[in-house]
Amino acid sequence: MEYLDYLFSPKSVAVIGATDKKEKVGYAIFKNIVEGGYRGKVYPVNKRLDYLEGYRVYRSVLEIEDSVDLAVISIPIQYVPEIFDQLGKKGVKAAVVISAGGKETGEKGKKIEEAIKEKAEKYGIRFLGPNCLGFVNNLIDLNANFGLDKPLKGTTAFVSQSGALFTAIMDWALKENIGFSYAVSIGNMADLTFGDIVEYLGKKEEVDTILLYMESLTDPEKFASVSRKISQIKPIIVAKAGRSESGQKAAVSHTGAIAGKDFLYSALFKRCGIVRSENVLQLFDLTEAFSKQPVPAGNRFVVVTNAGGPGVMAADQFDKWNVKPAVLSEETMGKLNEILPPVWSRNNPVDIIGDAPPERYRKTLQILFEASEVDGIICILTPQFMTKPYETAVQFYEVSKGKEKPFYPVLLGGEKLEKAKLFLEENHIPVFETPEEAVDSMFLTYSYTYRKNLVARDTVENSEKKDYNTVKQIIDESLYKGKNLLTEIETKKILSAYRIPVNETYNASDEEEAVSIAGKIGFPLVMKINSPDILHKSEAGGVITDINDINSVRKSFRQILRNAKKYRPDARIEGVIVEKQVEGDFELIIGSSFDPLFKQYIMFGMGGTMVEFFKDVSFDFPPLSEVAARELIRSTKIYRLLEKGFRNKKPVEINGLINILMNVSELLCDFPQIKELDINPLLAKEDKFYAVDGRIRLEKFEGKNIILGGCH
Repeated sequence: MEYLDYLFSPKSVAVIGATDKKEKVGYAIFKNIVEGGYRGKVYPVNKRLDYLEGYRVYRSVLEIEDSVDLAVISIPIQYVPEIFDQLGKKGVKAAVVISAGGKETGEKGKKIEEAIKEKAEKYGIRFLGPNCLGFVNNLIDLNANFGLDKPLKGTTAFVSQSGALFTAIMDWALKENIGFSYAVSIGNMADLTFGDIVEYLGKKEEVDTILLYMESLTDPEKFASVSRKISQIKPIIVAKAGRSESGQKAAVSHTGAIAGKDFLYSALFKRCGIVRSENVLQLFDLTEAFSKQPVPAGNRFVVVTNAGGPGVMAADQFDKWNVKPAVLSEETMGKLNEILPPVWSRNNPVDIIGDAPPERYRKTLQILFEASEVDGIICILTPQFMTKPYETAVQFYEVSKGKEKPFYPVLLGGEKLEKAKLFLEENHIPVFETPEEAVDSMFLTYSYTYRKNLVARDTVENSEKKDYNTVKQIIDESLYKGKNLLTEIETKKILSAYRIPVNETYNASDEEEAVSIAGKIGFPLVMKINSPDILHKSEAGGVITDINDINSVRKSFRQILRNAKKYRPDARIEGVIVEKQVEGDFELIIGSSFDPLFKQYIMFGMGGTMVEFFKDVSFDFPPLSEVAARELIRSTKIYRLLEKGFRNKKPVEINGLINILMNVSELLCDFPQIKELDINPLLAKEDKFYAVDGRIRLEKFEGKNIILGGCH
């Protein structure tokens, strides 16, 4: 047996804390197991009882004559470490710790949780929890949780960090006729994490889709490694709480885990081929969409409607995802002209007019299902005087049955549509309440196809055209001297060594040297303060541009020093930087930083002095492949300007930008001592790029500084 089979598919279960007190968790768990149809052996354990519901009760697991695969523990958490000693002696391989009171309660609970983990490691026991509701394995009718009724059987697996949301989803799924193969409440993840569970579920043929409700990760490296493989064979959908700072704090207090930055969660999900839902309602919608309909192969969607307004609402929602409604071919338009009234919209959305009978819907949908330029159909039905909702719903079912394209009906109304809605749901067709919900779900299911393909092509190739030794020497010498912040001169030497283009840059220790440098590199020039204590040079009056003669060089040198001393009198001044002024059509930024949970990450976007105001940036993790680097650029708003140009600014050579990002990524992989890197601005003009300003902060570092594989 695989080690998690002892947990999820045990041949025998001991319920430690089983009781006859019906208000207690131990009673609910025991009752759910014995009444759920589980065919394995069940052993209630309680020092006070002799029999429970006709089952012999044992004082301890050590009294049980037969072997025990799984122990479900529902007793006060302070006694759980002692129980693990008994489990170890008995040879139990897996456990579920229902008990709350672990690290989510503070330092005392954290120590108890650590003690449980130490015992588990000592005896080789893998466990869920603590602070969880248990799990359901519908394949063997094992309902080892104290939530609500046993869910319907299906092919979706659900893993939740929140117990309350776990029960809410289970209850909602019963109403919506959605079934599950597995449902797991994961709790505090003291041992088994999201990565472990996703890896296990990913191997199960009985699981088609994996849903996750997540508040935090404890092992993003394992999660990423597993998810990138599993997402190639089945969708993984995540609802991640804690988008805002307040939400992150609440998540930390709930789980006792490091929160991590939310934008890094989004970046990780994308790199792993995972779809992120925006909220719980959308998670419900996606559950229905993935479990009841095919996944769209592309993003060319069509809207059919019997009312103009809702069709416009759907079209507006496409803009949210930067997608245009599918352009219908002349052939498709011709076929529609033959069967629709003369006043139909002749466009997408396809408005088939308010008097549309069921037959008109059917003929329209048949044409669109056969249209090669359509990847998915959203069909809106509003209850007008002549509408026949139920009969139309029957046509929806008949025409969409067995098709490879997804079909999302929107029944926009109430009582008059209830019978039609019930019919569709009973026939496993998802029903959406608004056009916006249908469009969001259609695009997000497509995004799985898109992200899956990105991951499949995401392979890293390292460059050999780099000067590793020069960089190593600069970094080693700086750290040996206790110098953490590199100067712009040193930073540009490092960038240049890794084929990241820079403009000619020199340091002048006095006015005469500045004049000499100017004579060598020519005008126009830029001059800047060179100080490890002044990071924002412009703010300090430490940057002067458009210097075109020797007299201006002298004046600028003196002015920069005066401004710097006024801005920060105690600043260490190493000179004044003199560099060739270069022109660019676009100011970009490339940066990296270190997060305690996610380790090194990379940022790209619109640069310049307004970068923090516009916040047009995207994030990813090293190592960057060509595919990942391109997607990092595409994820920003400025990408459209870079790709197409704007007014008198010509398009930028995107491949050149991709190479720079890959080189930055390789630099970060080679030198984990780089704690922060900032290139701002990176000037871009057609196929020319220049890192005209930059800084690097170092820190002694041992170990691995990335969560993705691929760095050598």
